[in-house]
Amino acid sequence: MTINVLKRLSIAATLAMSAGVARAQAAVETVQSGPAVGYAVVPASERLTIGGVFADASIEMKLAFVILLISTLAALAVWTSSLAKVGQADAKGLAGALGRLRIVRSGALPFGCLAASYILFSGFLGISNVRPAPSITVMAPGWAEAALAVMLGLLATTVAVVCERHLEGRIRRAAA
Repeated sequence: MTINVLKRLSIAATLAMSAGVARAQAAVETVQSGPAVGYAVVPASERLTIGGVFADASIEMKLAFVILLISTLAALAVWTSSLAKVGQADAKGLAGALGRLRIVRSGALPFGCLAASYILFSGFLGISNVRPAPSITVMAPGWAEAALAVMLGLLATTVAVVCERHLEGRIRRAAA
């Protein structure tokens, strides 16, 4: 695939997300200055969305997604509940809150990567057992599922890190 084709697809995808299918198809037609590529934007009813990735995921992956989302919400809950403890000088409660945030911080990303590697491994096993090899369009939902697992792991980790750092800063300011 040449760089020009990739640029055209990038422009079409950007316009499809921001302006709708009709404008994206028109953009693809105007951007194509070389030979006809034959790409078309998928109709809105057939597009893959985050909800679609979740709905099509296996039970194991749905469970992993839910665990990562709950971890994100739990980090926020621990952070908000421990903000009041800073003013009360509750050292034991603050140490427990920081410990919980560190657990989410250190565990969410590896768990998300483990979930992603599980789905990629399953996909690669499927590719090796099917003839002819499936196209990228067939494999893309699985790759999106793996990317969602990593993204949720990064989200939970980032939220926990931000909450932990903010709480540590509040503790330092209160001690000063």
